[in-house]
Amino acid sequence: MVKTTIVLDDELYRKLVKEALDKYGTTRKLSLLINQKLRGEKTGETQNGERLRMKLGRDLKPEEIEKLIEDGWREVIRWKP
Repeated sequence: MVKTTIVLDDELYRKLVKEALDKYGTTRKLSLLINQKLRGEKTGETQNGERLRMKLGRDLKPEEIEKLIEDGWREVIRWKP
């Protein structure tokens, strides 16, 4: 992985930030989103172009979502068939 600085058009930057917030709830994943777009990968859409959404019955803060993801991965790593 290489760290570099790029200059983005203001409008493009705003669109990327909005998409990162919509998808991840944070801008901390902005690099991941840009890498996915440069690779031509789908970014959070189903095959028919719709966003995948889940209803949990309550609103979660971005920090709570990150913790749930981390806890879930810890379980996957510990799981042995």
